[in-house]
Amino acid sequence: MSPYLKIPLTILVALAILTLAVTAVFVGGYYYLAPSVPSAEDLRNIRIQVPLQIYSRDGRLIEEFGEEKRTPVAYENIPEIVVKAVLAAEDEHFFEHSGIDWRGIARGFLSEIGAGGRGGGSTITQQVTRTSNLFPRAGTRSGFERFVQKYREWILAFRIEHGFTKQEILALYLNTYYYGQRSYGIVTAARTYFGKELRDLSISEVAILAGITARPEDYNPIASPERATARRAYVLRRMRETEAIDDAQYKTALAEPVVVTKYVNQNRLDAPYLAEMVRLKMIQMFGPAAQTAGLKVTTTVDSRLQRAANRAIRDTLTAYDERHGYRGPLARVDLGDASAAAGTGAPLDTVKLEALLDDHAAPLPDFDSAIVLAVEAQSAHVYFKGSGEETIPFDAVTWAAPYIDDDRQGARPTTMPQVLHIGDIVLFRRDAAGNRRLAELPEVQGAFASVDPQDGAIVALTGGYNYVLSKYNRATQTNRQPGSSFKPFIYSAALANGFTTASIVNDAPVDLGYQPELERVWKPANFNNEYFGEVTLRFALRKSLNSVSIKLTQDIGVPDVVRYAKRFGFDDDAAPNNLSIALGSGAVSPLELARAYSTFANGGFRVQAYFIDRITDANGTELYRAQPSFVCADCEAQGSVAPGTEAPPPVTADGRAALPSLIDSVTELYPPLRVAPRIITAQNAFLMTDLLKEVVTNGSGAPARREIPRNDMAGKTGTTNDGKDTWFVGFNSDVVGAAWVGFDQGERPLGPSEQGGFTAIPMWIGYMKEALSGLPAHTMARPPGIIEYRINPKTGQIASDATRDSVFEKFEIGHIPEREPDPEFRVTGPAGPASIPAGTAKDPLFE
Repeated sequence: MSPYLKIPLTILVALAILTLAVTAVFVGGYYYLAPSVPSAEDLRNIRIQVPLQIYSRDGRLIEEFGEEKRTPVAYENIPEIVVKAVLAAEDEHFFEHSGIDWRGIARGFLSEIGAGGRGGGSTITQQVTRTSNLFPRAGTRSGFERFVQKYREWILAFRIEHGFTKQEILALYLNTYYYGQRSYGIVTAARTYFGKELRDLSISEVAILAGITARPEDYNPIASPERATARRAYVLRRMRETEAIDDAQYKTALAEPVVVTKYVNQNRLDAPYLAEMVRLKMIQMFGPAAQTAGLKVTTTVDSRLQRAANRAIRDTLTAYDERHGYRGPLARVDLGDASAAAGTGAPLDTVKLEALLDDHAAPLPDFDSAIVLAVEAQSAHVYFKGSGEETIPFDAVTWAAPYIDDDRQGARPTTMPQVLHIGDIVLFRRDAAGNRRLAELPEVQGAFASVDPQDGAIVALTGGYNYVLSKYNRATQTNRQPGSSFKPFIYSAALANGFTTASIVNDAPVDLGYQPELERVWKPANFNNEYFGEVTLRFALRKSLNSVSIKLTQDIGVPDVVRYAKRFGFDDDAAPNNLSIALGSGAVSPLELARAYSTFANGGFRVQAYFIDRITDANGTELYRAQPSFVCADCEAQGSVAPGTEAPPPVTADGRAALPSLIDSVTELYPPLRVAPRIITAQNAFLMTDLLKEVVTNGSGAPARREIPRNDMAGKTGTTNDGKDTWFVGFNSDVVGAAWVGFDQGERPLGPSEQGGFTAIPMWIGYMKEALSGLPAHTMARPPGIIEYRINPKTGQIASDATRDSVFEKFEIGHIPEREPDPEFRVTGPAGPASIPAGTAKDPLFE
């Protein structure tokens, strides 16, 4: 054979053998590795970790829980420019190849042998195989191990390409890839870095996001704006080369500065205490995976009412704190020369000032930390973290009388140097007018809970001044003495046991001697040791007379009172089995008390508090919907529904379902309802509401009526010994709210002048102003069997024609006192008791 033919033939044979060898290696490798490579269906079945999302009932996002911040987006909702940018940066031929781009592999191979480092060349499909976590991925690997891993990726990539559409693959990539800063998926990345939705991104911002995926921790603009800018230039160049953008767009985007903007969801609702309640409930229902399964929980919270509750508790506790004086700065530091330029317009040593603030003032919502640079007679120059120097007028500190103790404060300041000093690190907040005001973190705490009395839905709840400072939920977890706010349940028991609102009880000091249950001698007294002699029950509740509440409990009997109180849902802690129950010595939470008062507001039914309305999974499938017990007085009147059972629809006079002609099915318009059980009569609830209206009109709750001039509000204050706990619980037929103020250290008193009608009621007023705004008056309608008579308030009897200063009083038929003798006509006859004795003519529900 000619040597000229032998050489080419040898080369051809060698190439053929090499090709066969490589083919054999790849085929053998495929059959060896293929069984260990997951199928495309395995990828489809993988559940993307999506955080638990919690919403208000009107669609406001409250909170997200989960290690990975992620919001999936459907392919059709991804802007075209985003798709083009990603393809230009990562996989130009994505819509052409079958999962592997041989041109990219060649580039990666040349990069590997040329630079000795990791090569590129992975398609988007291959990258999806990595984000799926279907393979255990090793750390440092040899070249052979990297090749084996890459080959497995190729196999899976082919399988994915045959099992998914290109659009599905790209959507999976954009929803699962890591973008740094705990952000997974491009939607979350857009929010994290630019505070925008995808549709609102500029071309420059799109290019930055498209470039991050190559090295998420290095190329994101928070970690390194410089590297992010350089990477953006590469992506923009590729976008121009692939004709995704034109030259003008390229130049504009390249010149745009890289600015990171924190994402603030304007619709987000601040309800962290309730969000934590939901999170714990979800783990209880679904296990730990509840936080990553994409569950969406719609709560019963109303965003308008929740915001009102947030403002009310912060304003109330801030007002208490300012009443008791200024405790001083967070810290005092030596500024050296850092403040020399204050007020001159010359540059400040901002690096030092920022470092001092970082060391001594943690960032807090609603507060701005600052350092005092210079102080003049009526102003101060202050450096604010992140915003620079400002001049603060004296008006911002006029409240800051020096704190001595909880009972005493110093004189109000008249000049700025009496309050602020150079080097003070202090806090400021914005007042209602938007002006700076010196502030401090209150030591006092509070809680507020509000429920819908018709079904028990929690419509607003806040468990403390600030969740960042303290995650302890005082609305549900704290159990404090309710004091006089518990008395309405004692009076309700009295009405159920034969007393009337006009019954006369002698308000006089009581000496109960040694009480074995209390293990001490007990001599309870009225507030300020003031006594009024013989008074009606209406007067006694309005004045919150301790002696009367004790005597009622004695007349009824402690066991009967305890049993009666438990009808409202109170447990042993709330209803102690001794005479101190008369003064609210038990332990309750604000939510528990609000729910119990709902019985008065709704006409006598016990509802259960609930806060989750419905739960859906990541696909929108409903997993749970609440089925609360509703108040249905009409159902009860028909006599066909037992408590807790399903209620039929309303009927007409002839017994037919009262349905519009277009409705074919009863259940179409009137779905099955669970009827709340009646625990007191409608008459008892009406009379108690009427008594509690008197408290708001003329008693300790009068500030509420002055601030909110309506005639449908009722409620009761509560103050425990030494003012350790202060309460106000009030309602109309639409909403119930319970406010509590006190110290977490239960033995620390609020101060001698702090009472429920002064300390706690502003929180309730602040909330109810918003809750009742625009709503018509709504109070319980007078039920059958309630009549009115003029009575003599001194005797409790129906007034004779000659009685002066008589007043109208409401009674339940069968519980009517006798008439006074009429001296003018010498009417004789039985005198009758001044009040109905305990134990007679009991309401049927009392037993």
